[in-house]
Amino acid sequence: MDNPIYFVSDNHFQKRSDKLERNRRVKFYSLLDHIKDTQGSLVIAGDFFDFWFDYRGYIPHEYIDIFEKLRELKDSGCDIYYILGNHDYWDFGFFNKIFTKHTFKDEYIILDKDKKILIIHGDGVLPEDSGYRLFRRIIRSKLCIFLFKILSPKLGYYIASKISHADKPATYYKDSELLKSRLTEYARTRFDDVDVLLMGHYHQSGIIEEKDKKLIFLGDWLTKYLVTVYDNGQWNQIHWNK
Repeated sequence: MDNPIYFVSDNHFQKRSDKLERNRRVKFYSLLDHIKDTQGSLVIAGDFFDFWFDYRGYIPHEYIDIFEKLRELKDSGCDIYYILGNHDYWDFGFFNKIFTKHTFKDEYIILDKDKKILIIHGDGVLPEDSGYRLFRRIIRSKLCIFLFKILSPKLGYYIASKISHADKPATYYKDSELLKSRLTEYARTRFDDVDVLLMGHYHQSGIIEEKDKKLIFLGDWLTKYLVTVYDNGQWNQIHWNK
């Protein structure tokens, strides 16, 4: 994979076109231009959309500019990798067709300079998430997907908008040392197999180092506008404001 590698997560782009949404996209598009200029790679770690369901023959018109920008990045020679999240899990090949080199349902591993780098979205990893994990199995089941496909796209997206929206107070997305501590405990269960674990979903930020291992929180693009950059063995996090 070409360095530098840029990691983003939890952009939660929504099916709307108000000023706040436009400003968030402008920031993200400036990042895409920067990636193009540096000829790097992009890894999206899930929940890029606040909701996505791959209805055949239907693309929400509010998303068209996003797909066009991602396609431009791909056409410039930059590779894009996508780990599906809990808001955008229901992609059935459209992303690969339009802009990604690979799309992953669970996790993605990068091998670089004898280091094993694991990227996950992160939903359902805590012990107390057992109820959610059951709910996730149901909504990802073949039966549930079949039933949702029967709905008209307009109705399907309307239902999702009542469930999955990201319009929460800014305080909801603040970093929590308690949450980070619990997620670090989870990371330790993976450190026997990997050197670096990158995680989204929880909207936390920062890099935690334990001996020669790293846990990296990927933040979001709702309040933090965080980009994590890996370049020839070096890690850096940038709050993108261009």
